[in-house]
Amino acid sequence: MKEHSYTIAEVAKMLGVSPSTVSRAMNNSPGVSKAVREKILDFVDEIGYHPNTIAQSLSRGTSNMVALILGDIRNPFYSDLAFYIQRHLTEQGYIVTTFNSEYDPDKEAQYMRIAQQYSYGGIILVTVNSEAADKYLTNMDIPLLMVNRITSNYDGSLVVTDNFQAGYIATRHLINLGHKEIGFISGHHQSSTASYDRYRGFRQALSNYHLEYREEYCSYNKDWRLETGYQAAEEYFAKGADSRPTALLLANDLLAIGFMDYCGSHGIKIPDELSIISFDNIEYANLSQIQLTTVSQHVELMSEEAARLMVSLMTKSQVEPKRIILEPTLVIRKTTGPCPGM
Repeated sequence: MKEHSYTIAEVAKMLGVSPSTVSRAMNNSPGVSKAVREKILDFVDEIGYHPNTIAQSLSRGTSNMVALILGDIRNPFYSDLAFYIQRHLTEQGYIVTTFNSEYDPDKEAQYMRIAQQYSYGGIILVTVNSEAADKYLTNMDIPLLMVNRITSNYDGSLVVTDNFQAGYIATRHLINLGHKEIGFISGHHQSSTASYDRYRGFRQALSNYHLEYREEYCSYNKDWRLETGYQAAEEYFAKGADSRPTALLLANDLLAIGFMDYCGSHGIKIPDELSIISFDNIEYANLSQIQLTTVSQHVELMSEEAARLMVSLMTKSQVEPKRIILEPTLVIRKTTGPCPGM
């Protein structure tokens, strides 16, 4: 059959169903039986119907398209976050476009401009704390949600883990194992409020248990990748034994796994010689060769809450900014143990 510029209402009328049923079938959303879905998909294929999403958005002033802006899609935590957010939103008939900023503030601002230019219905921002993003956020006139991040000037809706509490319970776990000399290895605090809040929780736990904070036990790196963790281990073990703690917190699981890779290749036993704990609880942390003690951010729950809140903001059922703060959970595996000599 020759292609024709049909509307969704015309397609629905020809099939004897509602326009919303056609929309749900084409977006693979729930609420449509398998038989009806197949009938609709076969028919729109036959007549060559392809909805113009952007034109529809402009005509009704709303859109079912969501821009998801991430700092680094290679990070397994972000990959999982993107996967579950997209799954939840797709099930409700929304289309998710993922943008990878590579922690570049200019790209963050560029992608937000693109989302506004092409009439996206909303933006989910999972990225670094940058002045460029901060300045642009104040000019946004479409629903915006921050997930796992918060910038200094942002007062809108967000979904985050209580990272201060995460840092505190991780440090307390090491203290309860008898460690008194504890260090912290991080990415750059200025580009991550999550990392900085974990560090603050670490400092608070030391203070509450009357333990000394020693600057030489801590280091700050450019990012949170595996390679950076390996390099951090090289620098750590280049120090004299007197400048090394008995336990370390690493700001995320990738840093910790990179650090442990160095230890494994240099015969350093964990946790016999050094206890290691980190944050995120990515899937790799539970591998039998790794068994990393970590603090879970509950990525599936975070994604579910983010998707639900994004829909509420886009449909205007949630008007005032809403802040959802999730409680972290300590996951004890095999990289932490009693302080040597106990």
